[in-house]
Amino acid sequence: MTPNLRQRLIALAVVIIAALLLLAPTFLREQVGEEWPFSKPISLGLDLSGGVHLVYEVLTPEAVKTNLQQTANSIRAQLRTEKIAVIRAKALDTNSLEVVVLTDSLAERARTKIADEFKDLTFKEKTQEGERARLVYTIPADRAQNIERQAIVQAVETLRNRVDQFGVAEPLIQTVGANRIMLQMPGFSDIERVKKVVGSVAKLEFRLVSERRDEGSVLLKDRGGASYNLEENVMMTGEAVDDARVEGLAQGKVEVTLKLTSDGARTFRQITSENVGRQLAIVLDNVVYSAPVIQTAITQGSASISGSFTLDEAQQLAIVLRAGALPAPLKVAEERTVGPSLGRESIKSGITAILAGFGGIMLFMCVYYRKAGWIAVATLALNLVLILACLSFFGATLTLPGLAGLALTIGMAVDSNVIVFERIRDELKNGASRDAAVQGGYDKAWSAILDTNITGLVSGLLLYMFGTGPIRGFAVTLSIGVLTTMFCAVFVSRIGFDYFSLKDKEGKLAI
Repeated sequence: MTPNLRQRLIALAVVIIAALLLLAPTFLREQVGEEWPFSKPISLGLDLSGGVHLVYEVLTPEAVKTNLQQTANSIRAQLRTEKIAVIRAKALDTNSLEVVVLTDSLAERARTKIADEFKDLTFKEKTQEGERARLVYTIPADRAQNIERQAIVQAVETLRNRVDQFGVAEPLIQTVGANRIMLQMPGFSDIERVKKVVGSVAKLEFRLVSERRDEGSVLLKDRGGASYNLEENVMMTGEAVDDARVEGLAQGKVEVTLKLTSDGARTFRQITSENVGRQLAIVLDNVVYSAPVIQTAITQGSASISGSFTLDEAQQLAIVLRAGALPAPLKVAEERTVGPSLGRESIKSGITAILAGFGGIMLFMCVYYRKAGWIAVATLALNLVLILACLSFFGATLTLPGLAGLALTIGMAVDSNVIVFERIRDELKNGASRDAAVQGGYDKAWSAILDTNITGLVSGLLLYMFGTGPIRGFAVTLSIGVLTTMFCAVFVSRIGFDYFSLKDKEGKLAI
């Protein structure tokens, strides 16, 4: 054995050992545990393990309207600091808002202040409501479009935060089209619970109960149907919440305790210190959950939401509050549950296809290329192991298209062996010795193997860049397979020819 061959054998042994270590959590999950340092177990996608598939439509116009309402609230606060009496300030639709001041004499002062502080608003018109003045403003189309785009991005992130708290392995969350989000949760079957937790807006607001009913108040109901007359001004929102937990109370009751951010704690301390004796309503998605009387200033930076919760309801509420509110409501555009039995059938069919293809290739190679065919079979088997090891290293999710990619890779991989073997045969026909024929065959086959596999790799990368969902799963497996195929067809198979004689009874290379 030459030193060069010994070094190559050591390198191959290192690669095989590394591949087995990477595959350990996939095939020996109970033995190696969850904290395996080298890789993660290969997760099965929705089509193989079963689970929940949802497509949400993000109602982006509502995000624009919400943003306009926040602007209107800021305008009200700014005008009141200037001693300008504001009757109401609210969004009218998805591109305009109105501000009504007490008297016409205040209108010009209000316009000047708004022009100084809110430069992206365009004044549209001024009308009279008796003695009151009504000012209408619009926003540019590009601002509305930017809000809608940001709403999609924020919705994806919020959904991801909520889904992560279910503990689902490898969920798929991605945009589909202009304003839709696809959510897949492998191994999870309770679609109604997912819709309740993931799809709720969770807009949390703290509002004071109004002491009188006028245009500046909002009428909302609690879960039991009782009405509350609330001030229009939102004192604090869910952005002030840092954490939310479920706490048990006496007699089996539960509540959700809120830990506030540092800014939220300061705001809450100010609210409670300035409004002792008044009711502070805690409103979630326009439903009053509780309206306790403020007994004293609350300085600990915490609050609680109580009500007739079941434990499951309280846990769901805590999840959505921890993950934050959605920027706009979601509408379920498509839903389905994939049963695990269908997934098992897909796995069985995929494995059967791979084994059938591998068996057919093995039979052909061993009959047509004789002893050299066994080298090809060994490299194909190692190729499959290396592909799975790479998937495990990257923490990839194996889907049905991924299985198709595996089957295709096995079929394509043998082409490289065929090219090498045919070049070796040509060299033998031209009178070359055994070793010279092997050397010449590999040298002349290399350019063809490189060109073919680079073309396949580029195709896989383009599919991954521009594809979505199942196409990406296929592209990942195909791209990894191209790289492992080149390694096995050129490096590993050459070791086989250099280590084994592969001669027939006549002393010639059996190929």
